[in-house]
Order: sequence, then structure tokens, then C-alpha cells
Amino acid sequence: MPFLKKSGLHLHYEIYGKGTPLVFIHPPVMGSETFRYQKELSQYYQLIYVDLVDSGRSTKRVEETSVSRQAEMVHALIQKLKLPPVVVCGYSNGGSIAQEFALRFPEKTRGVILIGGFPEVSTFLLGREFDLGIWAAKNEWLPLFSYVLPAAHFRSKQHQKEMAHFIKQADAKTLQTIYTEGKQYVSTDRLNQLSVPVLLIYGENDIVARPYIKMFYQQVQDLQVVLVSGVAHQVPTKRPAQCNEIIKGWMTRKQLDH
Repeated sequence: MPFLKKSGLHLHYEIYGKGTPLVFIHPPVMGSETFRYQKELSQYYQLIYVDLVDSGRSTKRVEETSVSRQAEMVHALIQKLKLPPVVVCGYSNGGSIAQEFALRFPEKTRGVILIGGFPEVSTFLLGREFDLGIWAAKNEWLPLFSYVLPAAHFRSKQHQKEMAHFIKQADAKTLQTIYTEGKQYVSTDRLNQLSVPVLLIYGENDIVARPYIKMFYQQVQDLQVVLVSGVAHQVPTKRPAQCNEIIKGWMTRKQLDH
């Protein structure tokens, strides 16, 4: 079982396929199980799945959990694997880490994919979601996380069970810090520094994250936005076929598939 070992941390990762490296970055505590339905893309690209801190098989209790620090961890993994510039794909709050990676390490970035992404937490609904996460973690309600998050993403009871297994092992204090620092993250005033293609994917019914599209339009030069019908936030798991086709089509159009 491969791990990145750095500064006392053990980050679990998995690699599938060959081709352009595509690094998937999950939301807090959900782990790489989030992208189980994207594995079919390994027919075309090299997929790198990583369990970030307090998630999956990686180290649980961690003090440094800022978005910037987690972007550095992803960069350390890419350096260890001696990968060429990668396409980073972040889902929900994982999109903040993807943005920060691209901004801090432009020489290692070929493209950015954000699924339900946002450059800051400035709307009422998103702020309330983060506040709920912070409150639940503070009160050590990990059983709540282990029920709500898998149930919101998977119809399969087995897939729910597999994600819940790892969520139950999380460290509540670390999770609280991750949510707190994620709420404070802002990249809006730096988005114009992105010089690579950016793809935004949103569920058509996502009333929480969709309002942030305008911020990206105002700042990012090479931008494509795709709305997926019949789904809210959980595009990778509720509409995996459409999600994968959107990614594949965009990679081809932007000549990122070779």
C-alpha cells in the first residue's frame, strides 16, 4: 500500500492507468472513495487518487491543515512520483486545494477542473454549510458525518458503507480545523494569475455553489463552464457518466490528453 511519508505524515495514494496525470482532490474527510466512479477515466489518463489528512488511510490527527499546506502535500506527492505537469481536479472544498496548487505551483499545472468549486465562502448558504460542519465536528458528531455524507453521494449501500468506514476513524478536532480554515480561504483576487485552462462543472440544481460562477468569469481567461441537469452538488457520484464525458471532452479540446 503506497504512502507519501513527509514531516511525520503518511498520505495514502493510488495510481491507475497511463497518460496525462490527473490528480483528484476530495472534500474534507470523504477520502478518495469520492471519485470511485471516475476510475474508468484510467483508460485515457493516469489517475492519482490521494487521501488527504484526516481522510481514508492517511494520518488522522494533524495540526497543519490549511488549504495552502494541503496544496503543498499534493505537490510533495507529485514530486515524489516524478510526474510531469498535472491536471488537478478538485470537488467542492477540495477545489480550494486545487486552486491553491495551481496558483502556487504553476510550473507543475497543465489544467484545473473544479466540480462544484468556489474561490471563497461569501454567500449565506455556503457559509451556513461550513458552520454546520464546524459545529458538528466540534461536538464530535462523526457518526453524523459517516451517515450524511455517504448517503448524500451514493445510492449503493455497499459504497455508502465503505466511505462511512473511513469517516468514522477521523479525528474530530482536526476535521473542525479543516472546515474552519477552508471557510477562511480566498483565491478570488488571484484567479487572474491562472494561465492554464480551467473547467467548471456544476449541477444545474446546485443553489449553493453555482452563484460563484460569476467570480470565475470575471477573473479567468481560459474558462469553460458546464451545467449537468438533474443533479445538485454531487455530480461525480450522482452523474458519473456525464461528469467523465465532460472531463474527457474538455481534455481533448484543450489538447491535455497527450
